[in-house]
Amino acid sequence: MMGKGFDRAVMAGIAGAWLALAMSGCAGVGQPGAQTGAAAASGVSAAGAANLQGTAGMSASASTAASGDTPLAAPLKKAPPLVYRVKRGDTLARIAQSHHCSVKQLQAWNGLKASSRLKNGQVLRVASPETVQAVNAVNAANAAAAKAAAASSASGAQASAAAAAIAQPSPAPSAAEVREVAQQSMRHANGLSLAWPAGGRVVEAFQPGETRGIEIGGKPGDPVRAAADGKVMYAGTGLNSYGSLIIVQHNKDFLTAYSHNRKLLVKTGEIVRQGQQIAEMGDENNSRVSVGFELRRDGKPVDPMPYLPQGRG
Repeated sequence: MMGKGFDRAVMAGIAGAWLALAMSGCAGVGQPGAQTGAAAASGVSAAGAANLQGTAGMSASASTAASGDTPLAAPLKKAPPLVYRVKRGDTLARIAQSHHCSVKQLQAWNGLKASSRLKNGQVLRVASPETVQAVNAVNAANAAAAKAAAASSASGAQASAAAAAIAQPSPAPSAAEVREVAQQSMRHANGLSLAWPAGGRVVEAFQPGETRGIEIGGKPGDPVRAAADGKVMYAGTGLNSYGSLIIVQHNKDFLTAYSHNRKLLVKTGEIVRQGQQIAEMGDENNSRVSVGFELRRDGKPVDPMPYLPQGRG
């Protein structure tokens, strides 16, 4: 980034089908023997008939959803039961009848033989593998949609807060602040706490011997802010390869530089506070819109990332 010219300047300055299947329960499998096997066992009871009507109604609702009148991942308010816990006195025929499937289907889904006996508390699968897959898929889709909506809402709130912070004008330093920062810039310091000079992401990292800082991307006109309190030692376009450049001295040991700006908002000799806007981002003498940000200690380029708040880049 910064070359020998910069050194001179410093020195000079200082899914729809699945839903329909899931809503239809066992009957959605469409096997002719589903009702036949149950009826042969003990006939369809009044309760079983009512359940069958309810299932048919759910199938009609699912068909409407698949046609586009209802969102694809509508919540399953009456999802078919996937398992059943055996109670005292239950038989396969009675369970099959209640869940609108055949005895043979129950035996197949649960690996039961014709001679198998049911045990009190035993859990049986009362839905086909296809139905189970469909219900799980819709539930997963609903959960993912809810999570995405929550994340979008949170990120939207953060973006609004960030935009409001960016849009807020920077107050000019008071006379007392000017004196304090001026005195601070003349002292030695072992460290420095920086703030991010721009709101974009890091598009070029610091590489010792190859680059002299980092580049932070953004849009033309985005605010470029002082990373710490300091005194503007240089503000101009005298170094052609860096575009409009600002150099801020923070103390006798540390200074920062901001290059490729579209517009400079401060002049040499001014005192700036941390977070104060000092320029507008641009692409002057650069292949992309960004701000070239450097941190120098005793005149030597150092990686600014350890001095910046974490969680960015």
